Amino acid sequence: MKPEMQKATLLAENIRDFLTFLNKNLDNNIFYLDTDKLKQIKLIAEDYKFHILSDELFRINRFVWDPKYTNYLVDRFAKGLTIIDEYVQRNYNSLFMVTGRLYTLKNLSALFSKD
Repeated sequence: MKPEMQKATLLAENIRDFLTFLNKNLDNNIFYLDTDKLKQIKLIAEDYKFHILSDELFRINRFVWDPKYTNYLVDRFAKGLTIIDEYVQRNYNSLFMVTGRLYTLKNLSALFSKD
């Protein structure tokens, strides 16, 4: 397996984990975060179809490396992630527990940036 395929798979897994993190905190409010602001993040993630992007990254990088389509998916994900990151920065006091997940996602998606 090529390292690029592994990076894409790792990014897809982390996107899924981020969505699971949001859903668990909305259901149980483990970290006592502001649920209205978490719902806003979830709506942004749904608007940018993070779950579909994650599934597609898994699918296309399962057997063969497709750099063009992978970069397209990562770029679409990065656009939504930028909006979520700005929202979390504006509401840092209420959403500080989300910053670690965002940091990981930003760094993984930056591995695909074009130089």
